[in-house]
Amino acid sequence: MTRLGALALAIAATFTFSIQIAAAKTKAKPQGLWVGGENYFSEFQGKALKQSGTPRANLAFGSNVYFAPLSIAFDGHENFWAVFQGINDNLPAPALELTRSELASIKAGKVVQPKVIISRQGNSTVPFVVPESIGFDAAGDLWVIDGGQTILELTSSQIEKSGGPTPKISITSSNATPSKLRFDASDNLWVVEFQLPFNPTNPIQLWRFAPGDRTSSGSTNPGLIVDLPDLFFFVDLAFDSSGNLWIAGPGSHGDALEMISASNLTGTGEISPTAAVTITSSAFGTLIGSGSCLGGIDFDHSGDLWVSVGTNNADCDGNTATAVVEFTPAQLSTGGNLTPSLTIGQNSKQTNLFLPGPLRFGPSVQ
Repeated sequence: MTRLGALALAIAATFTFSIQIAAAKTKAKPQGLWVGGENYFSEFQGKALKQSGTPRANLAFGSNVYFAPLSIAFDGHENFWAVFQGINDNLPAPALELTRSELASIKAGKVVQPKVIISRQGNSTVPFVVPESIGFDAAGDLWVIDGGQTILELTSSQIEKSGGPTPKISITSSNATPSKLRFDASDNLWVVEFQLPFNPTNPIQLWRFAPGDRTSSGSTNPGLIVDLPDLFFFVDLAFDSSGNLWIAGPGSHGDALEMISASNLTGTGEISPTAAVTITSSAFGTLIGSGSCLGGIDFDHSGDLWVSVGTNNADCDGNTATAVVEFTPAQLSTGGNLTPSLTIGQNSKQTNLFLPGPLRFGPSVQ
C-alpha cells in the first residue's frame, strides 16, 4: 500500500532519552507496563515499577497519523496491537500491529513502517469501521468491537498481513451496545454491554461468552449476564489470579474500583451480584464530568493492580494528577479509601506520561 510511508512510527526527539534505561534483571520473564497516552505510548519496566517517582519511560513512541488509543493488546507471539480514537489524513480506522523486532527497531531510534495494518479498504465496511476494543483468544484469533454494534473475530491467519479480511464470526445484538471486551484465563470472552433503548435506571451489563457461545455469526447468545453494581459509566475490567472480576468506573462513590468474586460469576442466566470489595482513592482525582478520570486497569505477575489516572481533562478538575498508580494484593483484600502503594507521575516535560488511557502488562523491550 502506498500509504504505508505516512504511517511511520518513530521516537520523537523529545523521547530519545528513553532508550537509555535498561530493564531490571530478574529470574522471571521481564514484564513491561504499557500505557496508551493521548500522543504517545510509554513502556515502563524494572526500577520504574519499584518505587514512586517520575521515571523516564524505557520506551516512548508516537505516530504522526494515529493518536488517542482506545485499546491495546498482545497476541500469542508477544506482538503489540492497538486501535485508536484519533486518526489523521482521512485514513480508515485500523487495528495495527508492531512486532517484537519492530519495537526493538523503534527503541534503537529507527523509523518503523508497520507491516500489518488491518482496516477496511476503500468504501467497504469489512472487517470493521470503528474498532473500539480488542483482545486475543487462546487460539490467537483477534476479537474486535466495531462501532458499538458488532463483536467480530478475525483468525490468526487472517491478520498475518495487511488488508481487510472478512470476519470469521460476526455477532450482533438488537437490545444492547458493546463497548469493552476482555478474555479471562479460561478463554471466556467478557463483553461490557449498555442496554437499549437507553435508560439510566438500567444497569450496565457484562456478558460472558464461553468458547461454545461464540462459534457462529448472528444474534448474541451469552451464557451469563451480570448486572454490574453501582456503576454509571464503564472504563475497564481485569481478572486477578483467582478469577475475581475487577471493574473500574464512576458510581455513587465517584471513580472507584469494585471486585465481584469469582464464585458469583458461575452458572447461567442473569445475575445481580454485589461488590465484595470497593476501592476509592484521592489519587483518582475529583470527577466533574459525566465520564471518568480513570483510563485503564491491569494486573502484574505479582497480583498488584495498576490504574491509569488523569485520562480526560474535561471530566477531572485541575488538581487531578496525571499518573499510573499501584495497589498491592494486601490493599485489594481490604478495600476502602486507599493510598496507592506506588505512583508513577508525569515528569515536568510531559515526556513519560500524557493523558494516560488504556494500559496492559506485556513483554518488555530490552
